[in-house]
Amino acid sequence: MMKKFLSLLLICVMMLSICAVALADEPSGTVMIYSSAGEDVIIAIKKGFEAKYPGVTVDYYSATSGKCVTKLAAEFEANAIACDVFWPADFSTAISFKNKDQLVQYVSPNAANIAPQFKDEDGYFTGARMLVFGFTWSTLACTEDEIPSNFDGLLDKNFDNQILMSDPTGSASTKALVYALINNEKYGWDYFEQLKGLQAELESSTGAVNNKVASGSYKIAIGLDYTTRQLIADGSPLGYKDTEDMVAMAAPICIPVGAPHEELAKLLYDYILDTEGGQKILTQFHTTPVASGVELPEGMLDAQYIADHALPIDFNDLSAVSSDLLDQFDAIFKK
Repeated sequence: MMKKFLSLLLICVMMLSICAVALADEPSGTVMIYSSAGEDVIIAIKKGFEAKYPGVTVDYYSATSGKCVTKLAAEFEANAIACDVFWPADFSTAISFKNKDQLVQYVSPNAANIAPQFKDEDGYFTGARMLVFGFTWSTLACTEDEIPSNFDGLLDKNFDNQILMSDPTGSASTKALVYALINNEKYGWDYFEQLKGLQAELESSTGAVNNKVASGSYKIAIGLDYTTRQLIADGSPLGYKDTEDMVAMAAPICIPVGAPHEELAKLLYDYILDTEGGQKILTQFHTTPVASGVELPEGMLDAQYIADHALPIDFNDLSAVSSDLLDQFDAIFKK
């Protein structure tokens, strides 16, 4: 009887030891993400990640891309990094940090599902969501038949004093749009001269653009797909139409050098790029995943299709010529 008892006791001790080791191997702690993806998106990713890793808590800072950049840059200046995963709006921002040796080199196994032009060839950052430009239009001020199929269709006199776009000085994605069009022989700087001739107006942000178009004050805007589609789903009197000449970019994720929880950062990075994780979650918020292999809602373009058809954007060059581009744009629109 005593032998049986000792055997059972030994088995129990061994099982407890195995459980203790297993628990010790489970990730635990807190990981911080700075992102311009939108608070609702980040909260959904936080919930999904924490469900997968119950021992980890995701903290976040959700703001415009510019505010996220300013916050991280200040932390580098103070040598006090609090950010583990950084998710701004455009590649030129990530390139700037990369060129200062401020990013960790990390290639996620989930990056294999992403087209080469949407990730850094040296492995310092990877696109994590798509930003696609098209036409946001007011259902109060015009009909769908009036909406052109391409950017040059905006030059119709029907849109005189009826066009809005975000100011590229404050919008990194709009700056990339301007770069894509001026470097295409079909458009060039002359296109923006003609837009200004039609009294096209600038707004400080995508939100301000959407609000004015939704009010019926303007017929049409060069807008982003996901913000417009979210507003449509919420009942705003807006429509959205993709253009034939596609302008699109991927918003990258990266890990800052000095991230206080680098291993947890890599887990969150992987989860955001997971076709069954963060990439799938994005579609709930009308945002196009950057990875192929995600089931998409009707009307959403596949990332590989975008990769094959979008106008080229050399983000390294854009980073280098950014100031000159903005100066020339301002000379047209703000003179």
